[in-house]
Amino acid sequence: MYHSRIGVEKSLGEGRNVTNASSLSQDSSPIAPQARQEVRQPTTQSSGFTGLEYYNSVFSSSIADTAEDRNECFRVRFQVYCLDNGFEDPADNPDGLERDGFDSHSAHSILTHNATGNAIGTVRLVLPDEDGERRVLPMQRIAGAVAADDVAPFPVWRTAEISRFSIVKSFRHHTPDQGFEAQLSSEEWRKMLFHLPLGLIKSCVEMSVREGMTHWAAVMEPALLRLLTRLGIHFNPLGSLVEYHGRRQPCWVDLDAMLARVHAERPDVWDVITDGGRLWPLPQAAGAEAADLNDAGLNEVEVTVDDVIAAQAMPERRAAMR
Repeated sequence: MYHSRIGVEKSLGEGRNVTNASSLSQDSSPIAPQARQEVRQPTTQSSGFTGLEYYNSVFSSSIADTAEDRNECFRVRFQVYCLDNGFEDPADNPDGLERDGFDSHSAHSILTHNATGNAIGTVRLVLPDEDGERRVLPMQRIAGAVAADDVAPFPVWRTAEISRFSIVKSFRHHTPDQGFEAQLSSEEWRKMLFHLPLGLIKSCVEMSVREGMTHWAAVMEPALLRLLTRLGIHFNPLGSLVEYHGRRQPCWVDLDAMLARVHAERPDVWDVITDGGRLWPLPQAAGAEAADLNDAGLNEVEVTVDDVIAAQAMPERRAAMR
């Protein structure tokens, strides 16, 4: 299951897909390499649980604090952006690590499948400064004048950009054959896959808290925006659609307002992406409003694995951002 850098280079040389593997702890402190290889197994015997318990039994997410962890993120990005989707030329990344100029002032996170220890996803937050010096977000360059610092509807020093939102394609075809997951029905497995993007959104919330960010910016495919809306995650469009390797929507969101609305519309989603409120506690008034919506049955929206597959990647390219 585990592939060293030598193994990755060998796979690249043979033209095969790279399977990244690394089990990361749920806290954000650096961990020893031997600890990274300990695969956490589900502790719940029943397959009927959902929400936060479901997520924690199947996935782990961790902020990439060390160079080793960040390289794990870059390997996942190479798989997704260079091999799975062809957004980047593999020849431009001969070491099997997909990187760009924004990584030096970004926070990175990795999503791990607990049963195998494989790293299956990653996301980064591009921060608005580097060592106190202002850095323009990629979205601001793409959206143009409507996103300039002096007219942007968000506080530029407290806004980070969601970027390189990636899930490896091979995991969507994974069939569990042992342990807890092998006991799941096909429908339960589909429900498990539903949590894939939630794990990356949870990482974005955690990184935002740690970095002191209060707003997000993004350039998203309409399909991904529709998926997020069905999950109760509503972004505000900024300007019109732009042509950026396909039609894309520049957008932004106030985290406090967004998470309160998620709790009102999809408390099950809120539970996962805030770790039960540990990462971002809910104001008391918002909690009462959500209870009213629950009683009215207004938060039941079906999201399928097909939605996840259709919207799992945002194709950004370094050349367009320079």
